[in-house]
Amino acid sequence: CGSSDLTKLILLDSLLQEFQMFQAMKAQKLKLLASGLLTLCIFTPALTSRPKGVRVEVATLYNPNADFKCLDGSNIIPFIQVNDDYCDCEDGSDEPGTAACPNGKFYCENAGHKARVMPSSRVGDTVCDCCDGSDEWETGVNCPNTCNELGRAAREAAEERVKVAMEGFVIRQTMVNEAKVMLDEKMAAVQEKENKKAELDGLKELKQKLKEEAEAPEKEALDYYKRIEEEEKKKQEEEAAASTAAEATEYFAVIDTDNDGSITMPELQARSGLDTNKDGEVSEEEAKFFLGDKETFDIETFKESGFALLKPYLELEKAAPVGAEDTEDLSPPVEEYHEPDHPMMTPPPPAYDPDAPDHPMMTPAPDAYESEDYTEEHDEEEEEDYDISDHEEDEGDDTPKTEEVKDESKYDTATQILINSAEAARKAFNDVDREFRDAEREIKQLKEALEKDYGDDRVYAVLSGQCFSHTDNEYTYKMCPFDHCSQRGKHGGSETRLGGWGEWTGPDGDRYSSMKFTGGQGCWNGPARSSLIHIHCGSENILSSVAEPNRCEYEMHFSTPAACKQPEAGSHDEL
Repeated sequence: CGSSDLTKLILLDSLLQEFQMFQAMKAQKLKLLASGLLTLCIFTPALTSRPKGVRVEVATLYNPNADFKCLDGSNIIPFIQVNDDYCDCEDGSDEPGTAACPNGKFYCENAGHKARVMPSSRVGDTVCDCCDGSDEWETGVNCPNTCNELGRAAREAAEERVKVAMEGFVIRQTMVNEAKVMLDEKMAAVQEKENKKAELDGLKELKQKLKEEAEAPEKEALDYYKRIEEEEKKKQEEEAAASTAAEATEYFAVIDTDNDGSITMPELQARSGLDTNKDGEVSEEEAKFFLGDKETFDIETFKESGFALLKPYLELEKAAPVGAEDTEDLSPPVEEYHEPDHPMMTPPPPAYDPDAPDHPMMTPAPDAYESEDYTEEHDEEEEEDYDISDHEEDEGDDTPKTEEVKDESKYDTATQILINSAEAARKAFNDVDREFRDAEREIKQLKEALEKDYGDDRVYAVLSGQCFSHTDNEYTYKMCPFDHCSQRGKHGGSETRLGGWGEWTGPDGDRYSSMKFTGGQGCWNGPARSSLIHIHCGSENILSSVAEPNRCEYEMHFSTPAACKQPEAGSHDEL
């Protein structure tokens, strides 16, 4: 072959190699295509023939070309037994589309609205539970598809919720700033009152020292007067006892008719005044009543017990119109007058002496008006001269004078000065002490308020000190955050306390979604009242509803911007 033929052979060989490579690549592509088609053939049935009631996310577990394995692993059954209205799996996963398993779950796809999972027991009960009617696939009940309408309403409601949440969140930011200012002011007030308390503490010590210095001489002076009064009282008691003893001795002598030093029953029976039942004679029983547990009275026992009991009856006997012999015997002794022997004792006024100088205590009784010159005209002139205001002025002037005389009669001038000085020192100390205790109380209240849990960003502090009301057909309810809850009759009546502030009781992750008030007024034969407040996001602070689900246990719903969170960008329900 020539050179040209050789070149042709080389070119032909090259073309043959390229053709072989092309065929190999084509075969590889065909193989991959076949593999893809095989895979599609395997998984497509699972997607296209998903059993009724199966959720999309577990659809691959329901493969018609293989046996079905219960989702809890409790059994493996032929796929044909899925939704055969017989429960083979313990978890009911083989009967999602029938009511065979009591614990089965049916998935409503609800295209155009929100998907829903419900108990399989509701499947085939002729009630349209799914908005797309898929739960009644076997019964043939005509369930209209309302998913689009419901979805539109739900979307509108969701949009409204987002709008309210955004409005509430904007207001919440303002509340956060208000809360910060309010709490900062309280902290500043605490510091201010702490400084004032320190000043008052020093002033209190000074006033305490001045009070003690003023009270020492006062106590000494008053102790002197107290000793005098005690001595006087003791002397009066001794004189009263001596007088009583003398009177008892006289009565003893009158009753002891035989003068043998003892009073016997017959001698008591002889006294007509001891006839307690007024039958005309004194019986032995009546006499024994006065003798008590004694047979007779001697002078000592008579003084100790008998005289006090007998005296009222004997005095009545003396006052009664009886015979001369009785009245003669019962003349009581006349107590002699003793001149006062102590400056604190006031002597009785002296007897009237017509020649003595005029004195308010010695004014004689006016003579009878017998003068013929006295006429009604004179009487009228006197009435015209009388002015009641003059009398009132006199009375007003006399009152302080009487008190002044009374004070002067008890203490001398020096002692009264000491008393007045001590009183002034006590008042000055008490005023400072009261102001000091007020400062302590206010500091305690402020610190307690600052230590309370006011939620995230302490935003709920703004609600402290406010109250919110709700009125139903019977009652007006009041909820005061961090303080108390109460109810009052719609038409009046007393307020009933439904609990005092307790704590936040929301679940983990949402602790500030509810608050509890406890220790309210007790129910009749029941527990103390309590209130649970459910908190919701709202653009206003509103106590919207109140119920009593259990006796003495109240539930309230309260909306506030403080509970609003910023909606996520593009947040929406999957409808």
